[in-house]
Amino acid sequence: FSFLLCANLALEAAAFAPSTTKQSHVLRAAADDQVVDEATRNARIMAPISSIMAAVSPSLGLVSPANAAPSASAFEANLRKNFPGALTNSAISLRVAAALRDRGYTPGNTLFGSSLCSDEINDTAESLVGDFQNKLGTDGVFNLGGLGGLPFVGISGMGAFIHHVPAEGKIFIVFGPHVGISDKGVVGQIERVGQNSISTSCGAGIGAYKAIMGKKGESEAEAYLGTKDFQEEYIIAKLGDRLDALKGQEQSNESITFLTNKMYDLVWEMMRSEINAYTTKDDFWKECTEVTLLGGIVVNRGHGAGVPGGEDFYQPLMLKSLTKDGESDMYGEVFGDFPALAAPHRAAKYV
Repeated sequence: FSFLLCANLALEAAAFAPSTTKQSHVLRAAADDQVVDEATRNARIMAPISSIMAAVSPSLGLVSPANAAPSASAFEANLRKNFPGALTNSAISLRVAAALRDRGYTPGNTLFGSSLCSDEINDTAESLVGDFQNKLGTDGVFNLGGLGGLPFVGISGMGAFIHHVPAEGKIFIVFGPHVGISDKGVVGQIERVGQNSISTSCGAGIGAYKAIMGKKGESEAEAYLGTKDFQEEYIIAKLGDRLDALKGQEQSNESITFLTNKMYDLVWEMMRSEINAYTTKDDFWKECTEVTLLGGIVVNRGHGAGVPGGEDFYQPLMLKSLTKDGESDMYGEVFGDFPALAAPHRAAKYV
């Protein structure tokens, strides 16, 4: 047990220590996973030892937020199982806003952008974007996201956004897909205000999943095919072979979790491409001094009749800063005390 404890502590320290290495400001794909950052890869490595520690911790008298007993709530149990380390919107915005203030972000010099799904449940008074606006003191937000959270504004839209930055100012962007978890704990479903039946979330992601799985008898999938709905058709085309592991399986919490992580990959790939189109130009850094990117998965909870409601959650998977001198990883600095973060289940195989 002493060996396991020491090994686990060493791995946690290595995995979540803030990075001090200066890198190129080009956002690059990782060697072993095109879109997974270093913190995520390290979390995957330490997951087996963390699991052992979680099992023996009670006998050792060790208790931590990461291995605390889950709530009896079906929503919370499936949140923790499928999106480990997800925190409430207010907790996420509090932590990140404090780190940004330490880096010189102020209401007067900050341009705030979001690339989240255009679903109205992501644009409420208690939404992640609303929380960030309150804590950062910014007047508005530039909406970069379309269906699924992909930044469908493209190079032109990103350029328009970037050119709104205050003189020698800073840019902060939060991005990612979303998924609902119903009060009964079903991933991909949610109770909506004013509706009597359960709803899908994310409808665009699940609609694409059904189309790819070949369930042509379902009206939700049929509605997207053969239309001029370019955003949904793009998602279907890009997800395609990424969901091969799910073919022949029934829809489940695990399959929709897998889908949602692949949607995150799509959002990050498009975001990285659009950001690189500008940060690789020397004159960009004459207008802007820093760009910070927060990437993760929004987890919506139901707010319909008969359900408790409450804050939505966000599972942070990336927190990076770009300056003219290169790229730095802020993830360990802000989220290092939660070793369950970074979704080790992203490497799971569903066969």
